[in-house]
Amino acid sequence: MPTYEYECSKCGLHFEKQQSINDEPLSVCPECQGDVKRQISGGSGFIMKSTGTSRRDHMKGCSLEETGTTCCGAKQRCGHSPCGD
Repeated sequence: MPTYEYECSKCGLHFEKQQSINDEPLSVCPECQGDVKRQISGGSGFIMKSTGTSRRDHMKGCSLEETGTTCCGAKQRCGHSPCGD
């Protein structure tokens, strides 16, 4: 649920309110009952989510000593990075 910023034109109160994207903007200040306006904000960043594994997760168990095979599935080090480590 997005968080919106508001400012009262009467008392200057600056506050935030979590609202559904479908909700109407607030129009009344919770402190003085004056008019409020929703402020334009920079928004927030986004988070990338993935159902797959990342390279870091893949490399985590990529050790001949830990798994018995290298990251490419060889039973011995192949000499190519990252197996050559």
